Amino acid sequence: MGKVLRTSSAVYFCALAVMGSAQAQAAPLAEEVTSLLAGNPRIEAARNNLRAAEKGIDEAFGDYLPRLDLRADMGHLYADSPTRRTQGEDQYAAGRETATLTLTQKIWDGGAREAEYQSAQLQRDAAASAVNATVQEVILEAATAYMTVLRQTRLLELSRENERNIMEQLNLENERVQRGSGIAVDVLQAKSRLQIAKERRVAVEGALRDAQARYLQVFGTPAVVDSMTRPRPPVDLLPETLDAAIEIARAENPAVTSGAKQIAIADERRDLAESGYYPRFNLELSGTYENDVDPHLRDAPGMNREFSALVTANWNIFNGFATKAAVARTAFEHAAARDTQAQTLRRVSEQVRVAWEALQTARERVSLLGNAVTIAQEVYDARLRLRQSGRDTALNVLDAENEVFTARINYTSALFEAQIATYRLLAAMGRLDPEVLDQVAAGSGEPGTTSLAAAEG
Repeated sequence: MGKVLRTSSAVYFCALAVMGSAQAQAAPLAEEVTSLLAGNPRIEAARNNLRAAEKGIDEAFGDYLPRLDLRADMGHLYADSPTRRTQGEDQYAAGRETATLTLTQKIWDGGAREAEYQSAQLQRDAAASAVNATVQEVILEAATAYMTVLRQTRLLELSRENERNIMEQLNLENERVQRGSGIAVDVLQAKSRLQIAKERRVAVEGALRDAQARYLQVFGTPAVVDSMTRPRPPVDLLPETLDAAIEIARAENPAVTSGAKQIAIADERRDLAESGYYPRFNLELSGTYENDVDPHLRDAPGMNREFSALVTANWNIFNGFATKAAVARTAFEHAAARDTQAQTLRRVSEQVRVAWEALQTARERVSLLGNAVTIAQEVYDARLRLRQSGRDTALNVLDAENEVFTARINYTSALFEAQIATYRLLAAMGRLDPEVLDQVAAGSGEPGTTSLAAAEG
């Protein structure tokens, strides 16, 4: 847990220095991600959920305000009752009008109003965490797709370069055979190596097409490699120890913060259910207007007005044990939320550990493969000189050249894997936000992949 991330690899940091030159130019990755975040459907869906949760707060706040109700009716009243006939009255028929205006203010409802309002606020906070999580997921997908296109483009350049070199060696061996100083089997060996190189190039082209398809799906526009810039890896934003990274993730990862809000929401819902055990008190102000409503008041005026100011109490005594069941249900929901949060913390810690180890492994590979490229190049140069002097075979030269190509392929892949692992670690920590890309924009790399080629030597 206390293991310190090894960053002393000279090859790794030299490569980063070459790949991420300190030109003051905007990074296309940051620009494209900014555009992506502005209109991504997943992010918009999360933002709309947040807006809905904010309106839920306004809705819950409505219980703190008085309620004003108007009830009115107008029509025709006909009465022919035994009472009227006993009193010697005729049938009664007349128009009638009534209107009642009631203002109701909740005084206390067992804490239900407070629980609803607090729950709505927590729902808003949980929705905000969901937006943050979605944004970071989209940024990680975008950065991975972006870097994968650059990686496959560079690998294709290396594959074509290797194919050209083998073709040149094949032509040289053909010339030697024609002059009588070469061996025919060397030509066959060169042709065999050429076919293998072509197969590798075709495979890389297919992988590049896959990467471009993924890029199109993520960004909605085709990748234009010539305008793409490799950004400087945000290594300065990483903590020094694995323990520190896990601690940050347990505090800032959106899944963790959302889980904490869900526990609090479950707690408020339990309070809401328990409010069913208590009485409700309301203040009611009412005014009623009636005209020709009672046909039995023959000699009374037809208009009647009533006003009242009351404090009402309502206490449910028995509702079929529904309140008891609701309290038990919300208690189990609260326990489930706590268990879910415990699992989320474990999962987030695992994600940090995996991303941390992936980054460390990639950095170590960069260091080792950087040396491997240098050694393989020296071996190839030596064998080429021997071949030119007639003291070595073409097969050995081709094998040495293939080792150079393989080392450069692995080195290139490790460089990109290290940068992608950096983004994954930041995402696991909950810190892969747009500001991260803005910070690395000032140190972005050269356009295209020429800087990587320079780093490989």
